[in-house]
Amino acid sequence: MSAKLSTAPVSVVIPSLDNFELLERNLPALLREFGRREVGDELVIVDDSGTGALKPWAAEALRGMPARLLVRKSNGGFAPALTSGIEAASHPLIFSMNSDVRVRPGFLDPLIEALGPTSEAGATNPVFAVAPRVLLNGEQQQIESFSKCILLDGLMTTRLSVAHGQQLDAPNEPAMIPFAIGGTALFRRADFESLGGFDELFAPFYFEDNDLCWRAWRRGSASVYVPESVVEHHHKGTIGSLLSAKRRRAAIERGELLFNWKHLDQEHLHRHMASLYRRALDAWVTDDRDALIWLQLALDSMKEAFSSRAFQHEQSTADVLETLNS
Repeated sequence: MSAKLSTAPVSVVIPSLDNFELLERNLPALLREFGRREVGDELVIVDDSGTGALKPWAAEALRGMPARLLVRKSNGGFAPALTSGIEAASHPLIFSMNSDVRVRPGFLDPLIEALGPTSEAGATNPVFAVAPRVLLNGEQQQIESFSKCILLDGLMTTRLSVAHGQQLDAPNEPAMIPFAIGGTALFRRADFESLGGFDELFAPFYFEDNDLCWRAWRRGSASVYVPESVVEHHHKGTIGSLLSAKRRRAAIERGELLFNWKHLDQEHLHRHMASLYRRALDAWVTDDRDALIWLQLALDSMKEAFSSRAFQHEQSTADVLETLNS
């Protein structure tokens, strides 16, 4: 491993609400990693509660640590909170991390190596983001961060290695992936900023990380799964604790449609719209009110999604899919 790469300091940014119990449980492993590396890594916790709920806890818990608390005046959600932390970070390398993630020893070095050196000024970096092997609840075979993207019946959809009973065979070597999960990804702040950050189209949450990485792919900058780096996701994060499964599903379905409307190539849109019409008709005939609500939520932002379809001099979605699936 290159000494120059492995000794690069990293700013770890954690958006949080009032879940200091999760922070107390998961920060010790991260801070031990900082101590092992001894290169000046820092932690930026973003209090997104809108009330400064973490201030009393942080005043005591973070004393003497390479960590600081950034308090937002209002609750903005994951993407705005993470963006605030990125802007306040001291280092060019950013690792975005959810509060319910627990790192394992040595997780940072393989990610830094896989991200690679920064290209010369004006050139596109070959890799935009890298993702560790994310183990759901620490289970070795439950890998959340490896995924595939396919175009089926006019709909571009992501298949996760752990979702809805699916199980993709995650490789033991680094592999290209459609996107790096926003809660466990290493990237350069400069690349994030050059892409314009997260698109507010996907607010309040879900698919903003898919969209960000897909925009990077379209300009030739990959996302990579790095299995040598391991973290655990114990699935007690802020969204899951505040919203019902029904509302989370609605946000996911809305986000997937907006992602398609923004990124599908022109030649695929006709088939996509025909498929969408069939889905709406089926939902109406079967009285599937949830599916109709999901569609309406997306349609409310359809104009904005199509207005964002500006990708001159960039790869088509078909080109990206071919690269990912070759």
